[in-house]
Amino acid sequence: MALVTGGATGIGRATVLHLARAGAAGIVINYRASKTEAGQLATEIRGAGAEALCLCADVKSDEQVRLMIQQVEKHFGRLDVLVNNAGVTHWVQVSDLEGLTDAMWDDILDTNLKGAFRCTRAAAPLLAKTQGMVINVSSISGIVAPATISSLAYGTAKAALIYLTRGLAVALAPQVRVNAVAPAFTDTKWMREHYGDKYEEIVAGASARIPLGRVATPEDVAAAIVGLVSGGDFVTGQTLIVDGGLSLG
Repeated sequence: MALVTGGATGIGRATVLHLARAGAAGIVINYRASKTEAGQLATEIRGAGAEALCLCADVKSDEQVRLMIQQVEKHFGRLDVLVNNAGVTHWVQVSDLEGLTDAMWDDILDTNLKGAFRCTRAAAPLLAKTQGMVINVSSISGIVAPATISSLAYGTAKAALIYLTRGLAVALAPQVRVNAVAPAFTDTKWMREHYGDKYEEIVAGASARIPLGRVATPEDVAAAIVGLVSGGDFVTGQTLIVDGGLSLG
């Protein structure tokens, strides 16, 4: 049984589908605003043979997170996998220090970092019962610092999430394993909407810098997540970089 936060769109959606196809008996699709997309995805994975439950909860609210975990326990009675995928950013050029406001910092850190902590803390007792695992969705922006990252706050939050992964791996051992993935540029609706008419040009430029010759798809990242779930029995505290070799240069 798996719970994917921010599971209705993008990488979250792809992860839900991969988990269903990999044989997950039940999947909780967490969403904050994407109710319609969550419902459509639930119908799709039911067709793949998995039971689906859509739960609205904002990971910035500890009360909502704890209620969500209570609902998971009530409905399924167990939790084997938690994927902390929910995330936000604000697009501010790295050089524009004055443009990165306290409100932006607070939103990014509260969602990307503290949100993952809240969900893991609330789910830890259930995960311990099943010898389960947590996968945090970080970013290559938390490892390298190119001028093209969405903002300094986003990169900082994702770097901190990598450390949180290591710390939680120690805190929750030996019952629960905690790992992360760090994808590079990923072809999502979110990225397409941000870059607009320049998107294809941006993708071509990004692809030229990646040894494997293309940007990631949500399915690439989802496959890495499911790989850690299915093949990571003796792996904990690690971050799997999913960047097509970009960080090797």
